[in-house]
Amino acid sequence: MIKRGLVSTLILALICIGLAGCFGGEHPPLRQEETGSVRVKILSPDACKEALTQSMSGISSYSEGAYLTQAEVNLTNGTTVLSQTVTLENGEAEVTFSNVVVGPWTVIVQLKDAESNVAYEGSCRVAITSGQIAHASVVLQPALGALELNVDLTRIPDHERVAKLRLYKDSNNLRSQTDIKVESGVDVISAAVPDLQPKTYDMMIKLYDEDGGLVYESLWNTIQILPGKTTTVSWDLSSGGVSITVDFNEPPSAPTNLQAALSEDGVVLSWNESQDTDLIGYNIYRRQTPFDGFKVVAEVPHSPGALQTLTDTDAKTGISYSYVVTAVDLCGNESSRSNEVTIDVP
Repeated sequence: MIKRGLVSTLILALICIGLAGCFGGEHPPLRQEETGSVRVKILSPDACKEALTQSMSGISSYSEGAYLTQAEVNLTNGTTVLSQTVTLENGEAEVTFSNVVVGPWTVIVQLKDAESNVAYEGSCRVAITSGQIAHASVVLQPALGALELNVDLTRIPDHERVAKLRLYKDSNNLRSQTDIKVESGVDVISAAVPDLQPKTYDMMIKLYDEDGGLVYESLWNTIQILPGKTTTVSWDLSSGGVSITVDFNEPPSAPTNLQAALSEDGVVLSWNESQDTDLIGYNIYRRQTPFDGFKVVAEVPHSPGALQTLTDTDAKTGISYSYVVTAVDLCGNESSRSNEVTIDVP
């Protein structure tokens, strides 16, 4: 019995020594995750945007401006998100993320105005390496805008039969349509049209009954969609007018002093250049007044420091034409329109 007890005690002692070897003593330290840093420099496309009110008679500016005041920067990898918000100073800011786990990350930058609306946004990929500072370069593009449409039907006789509204969003592309179903007995149609590229549009509406018959067709009206903004349009069918309230204008600046003259070759157009430094050219719009919407008839390269000109050789005799010109920059952004000129071709 004594021997058996000694054997048991010895076995227990060996087990304890083995466990102490497994859980005690010195061990190699656990490998810590390697980290790096990323630095994002932000330059505002245009720190100050002029607030505008546009109507059928033209454009006039408010006394107050709308400013891009802050930038939100997100660093993402899968479901991991690191975020910082900084205030722009003189249109610039810089953000640094430290101790970021090594790997591929996506940088997302959004510039916001004083009302926290996203006006510009962009993203890029960046590789974080151990102990190094990666520099991210993000190309910012105007955010998509939206249209809030209100149409008062009460001026149309028997307007209760209106069953569908069709919005033609761009006279330069008649396939760009949005159909809006009208509930029975509604006096005012209200609808939202999202995801519109910021630029100046010619839009018109058509109203149909349940059988697809045309009840009403409007004239083409000029509507400006701004980056990250919702443009509210109230369509007054009694006068065919449209009133629009928007918050700020979109660069580049519009060409000025558009003039038209006749020559043996056609209609000669001339205008003063836009003052922006990154211009690539101009879009020439023409319409046959008063029934057509403006359509692009020519694209003219920018000639720095010179009077910009174009001869419309396709103008036909016996017709009255109207023209406007817009400026286009390197990012493809289109300016507001120049003044409109009308000329009779004898």
